[in-house]
Amino acid sequence: MQEKTVVLSMDALVGEDIDYLRNKPHFSRLFERCAAVQRVCTIYPSITYPAHVSILTGCRPGRHGVITNGELKTTGGATRWHLCSELVQVEDLFAAAKRSGCTTASVYWPVTGNHPHVDYLLNEYFFPDPAEGVEEGFARQGANAATLEVVRENMHRYPTEYRNRVGKLQCKHTFDDFINGCTCSLIRRYQPDLLLVHNCFVDTLRHRHGTFCPEVCEGLDQMDLWLGELLQAMEEAGTLEQTNFILLSDHGQMDFARRVKMNLILRQGGFVDVDKNGTVTDWRAFSQSNGMSATIFLKDPDDRQTYDRLQAYLQHLASQGVWGFDRVYTEPEAKARYGMSGDFAFMVETDGYTAFGDGWAEPIVVPMDLSNYRRAQATHGYEPEKGPQPVFVATGPAFKEGAVLPQASVLDEAPTVAHILGAQMPLAEGRILHELLR
Repeated sequence: MQEKTVVLSMDALVGEDIDYLRNKPHFSRLFERCAAVQRVCTIYPSITYPAHVSILTGCRPGRHGVITNGELKTTGGATRWHLCSELVQVEDLFAAAKRSGCTTASVYWPVTGNHPHVDYLLNEYFFPDPAEGVEEGFARQGANAATLEVVRENMHRYPTEYRNRVGKLQCKHTFDDFINGCTCSLIRRYQPDLLLVHNCFVDTLRHRHGTFCPEVCEGLDQMDLWLGELLQAMEEAGTLEQTNFILLSDHGQMDFARRVKMNLILRQGGFVDVDKNGTVTDWRAFSQSNGMSATIFLKDPDDRQTYDRLQAYLQHLASQGVWGFDRVYTEPEAKARYGMSGDFAFMVETDGYTAFGDGWAEPIVVPMDLSNYRRAQATHGYEPEKGPQPVFVATGPAFKEGAVLPQASVLDEAPTVAHILGAQMPLAEGRILHELLR
């Protein structure tokens, strides 16, 4: 039988979690014969959607084109998340896999909507349009008839209490139980050669309760149960021994003490105009939060006078040491240091205990709010050198048992998986991790 490859992204899983997972019934099986990277460097900003596109393409955000989680909104309301694969400007792992004749599947991997190279596709889509049903929403984003059968098979696991859940978070309140059920069904029904799945449970718990807390340990216990389901599905499909199973993550998290509204700071500097009702009527510069950094855009990128005035304003505030950021990157500086480039003007980086919000109304500091992950206890989006680091652990016929690399990058993951599949990714900025492979 042809080797299979399953990639499980446990969002916000960090190296410090591994010792706890080693003693869990199912993760202990994974770690028995694994190859691993001790320290994985992510991208800047260390946020979910750009990071997952980097994992999939082997490229940094400035090259693959997805530099934020969603669209810039200057009118308030919910963020419109980046959903469509057309936003990705380079070839990815799914395209490489198809060149090698592989069947492919994706369950809630970000920015894969209507991906032309995914055979069984459930795009990450948390907030269906009220005017359409669940199946219609998935179909609009690329799920075919076979995949919709999997959705129907697992609708008893689809959450009904997701929005604004404030109390103790259980798996039934998240999409992750549904995600795991769909993944198991795809393995049993179709045995895809390459399957990528994204689970957010640990990330959600860290946001709400803090980076290291009892609730996260409970979440890791639940992850072990879900892993047990995946392993059982592989056994039932007869693919377990031929499967290369890769556990990885996109970023860590850090606790923060306060949340500052960057757009109110811009408003105070004369860059955002509002009417008597507090509605934005015009703007010259506007901020989009990444959690513990913020990306600042100019309405007119060619307006040099506004650019210079804004740069001087931000640098002055950074030097004062009280506004939540201690570093200001220009777009060329962010590109030179982190490969982060695009249609923005500046990025501001946290002082280590401040997260940023998108609002523009007083007060400037926002209290904690467990119904919004950016207002909770911990977050990410900071420089990749900071805080707990993501992981890469792999086992299966392609990997050397006990092989360990001191460090690697998330950019190395797609080229390595492509190599296992017999494909190449010539546009990737990362390298193949030959040290981990047989």
